[in-house]
Order: sequence, then C-alpha cells, then structure tokens
Amino acid sequence: MTKAEIQLVKQRFGIIGNAEALSRAIDVAIQVAPTDLSVLITGESGVGKESFPQIIHQYSRRKHGQYIAVNCGAIPEGTIDSELFGHEKGAFTGAIGERKGYFGEADGGTIFLDEVGELPMPTQARLLRVLESGEFIKVGSSRVQKTDVRIVAATNVTCRRPLLKDVSGRIYSTD
Repeated sequence: MTKAEIQLVKQRFGIIGNAEALSRAIDVAIQVAPTDLSVLITGESGVGKESFPQIIHQYSRRKHGQYIAVNCGAIPEGTIDSELFGHEKGAFTGAIGERKGYFGEADGGTIFLDEVGELPMPTQARLLRVLESGEFIKVGSSRVQKTDVRIVAATNVTCRRPLLKDVSGRIYSTD
C-alpha cells in the first residue's frame, strides 16, 4: 500500500502515529484481510490491538457480516462457554431459555477474542475445535453445530517475531 492509502486507513479507524512498524502492521492487516485465515495479534496492553481486527473485518469479504468483539478476561469462568458457544434451556441453573452464543451470532462474520490467553483451558480446547473444523457444541447439548466465522484473537504475551501464513503459503511479517 502507498503511504497515502495507509494514512486513509489510519483516519478511518482513528489510528494516530507515524512509526514505520505501525504502517507495516496496517499493511499486513490489509493483505491478510481477503484471506480466511485466523489471525493472532500480539502486543503490550494499551497499544491499540483492537483496531486491527476491525481493519481486517472491514477489508474482508465478511464486512457485511456480524463483527463481535469479546474481552475474554472480563467474562467470568463459569459463563464463558455459554457466552461463546451458547446453551440449551435447562443446561444449568438459570438457563431459562436457549442462547445462541457469539459463534452462532457471528456466523458469516468475524469474532475478535481480546486477551484470548485469559480463557480457561477447557474453553481453549473447545475454541481449538472451532478453529480446526468450524464445529462447536452448545452447553447442555450433544448436537454438533457448524459456524463460518473468522477468528481474530489478541494477547499481550510478547512474541519475538509475529508471522502470518496464508493458505497459499505466503508469509507476512511485521518485521
């Protein structure tokens, strides 16, 4: 992308800064957007990681689908599976009706899982199944459901050299 095009993206998404690494990260987000790759964004807390899933969603074929941002660290461990995958009526005390969950709601769209590392290990295992096959099971159900959702996740765990690899084998790096 040209500097002018990157500047337009910065204006559209309220991004302030002129560091070369920031421009490179925006360029990578635009390049990966047309693919259906799941994306992991790394960086320290407070650096603006939440802007990049929005860029990826808006420049993707999913832009007309639902975009849901989930702060994984803010949802209590006891309810996170229900929030993400939904639940059946009577699945637990207080489940007075069926709930679709974020993966059901965002079918055809994008889910941004902020601070994905905060998810409990059993939930991470269920998330892995969604990443691998697009399948999930609601809490209290035995019926497998399919979803067509793109997952963009973020963590503040530092990665020395973040890389993205698309289905054609092209590697994108923010270095």
